Amino acid sequence: MVGKSFCKRLLSALIFGWLGILINNNCDSQTIVNSQNPNEKIFLVRTKQFNEFIDRFNYKTNFNGNPVDSVFKSKMTREKIINSLFDLKDFRADLSGKNWSKNYTDLKTEFINEVLHKNILIFKYSDKIIAEAISRIIYKGTPARISIFLTQEIVGNGMVKWVISSVKGDLFNLFKPDTAYIRFIPPSSNETDFINLKRALEDVDHLQEYSSKDYYPDYLSVFFYMVKSGFIKFDYVEEVLYHIIDIPGWCIKVKEFNRNEMNSGWLIYDVSRNFSDKISYLKALNK
Repeated sequence: MVGKSFCKRLLSALIFGWLGILINNNCDSQTIVNSQNPNEKIFLVRTKQFNEFIDRFNYKTNFNGNPVDSVFKSKMTREKIINSLFDLKDFRADLSGKNWSKNYTDLKTEFINEVLHKNILIFKYSDKIIAEAISRIIYKGTPARISIFLTQEIVGNGMVKWVISSVKGDLFNLFKPDTAYIRFIPPSSNETDFINLKRALEDVDHLQEYSSKDYYPDYLSVFFYMVKSGFIKFDYVEEVLYHIIDIPGWCIKVKEFNRNEMNSGWLIYDVSRNFSDKISYLKALNK
């Protein structure tokens, strides 16, 4: 029993020491372990699930999944934990690289400082956590890729479910507006009982060009109709990304990094300013 306890304390000390070196030296000392011989340190530090990412961001759990206590806080500040939840291999944050970005580095620092100063937490079941399921479909017999955006809804008795909120893909480009104004219904058409409607509605590839300038296509309804009619067959999800706009004034994007290092798993790969609500943000994704 004494041996096991000592080993656990030693392992924790090694992890704390690694993270301190990693954050202070911009990942120069990151250890890469042979994938054929997984190391327990990597397994513990790796952000294995998205919910684990949120719990660590909120400074609620340690690397063992247990509640953060005074011992953990004395060794690992929330600032270090949030830093470790970023992709530390991002070229924009590498001072020695040609792709280093002062704007991105400053923005990242500003974001972390604001989160710490205001003690901002991410609500795990927020409807402002948008999951983007990049998916392979078969459209009229041809493989294609689309993004399906899902958000969370709280239903009766505090239960939560994911719902499909929007879709995006090249196959929806047929809804691009007419900027040449070649197709239109003439102003005198009312005097001929809108006889031009027949011509307009037979122009099936350009129907949207006869609509109002305020018309905004409902891609989701079109998607559901295409699936129901058999034009689209869903194949599988290739990758999942998360757009988190639950933090006022910010958007962070999270995805999974499959690499045999401590800085792996679900990590922040982008941070930006955002002042849009969920509906406006989803609409902007389709532009």
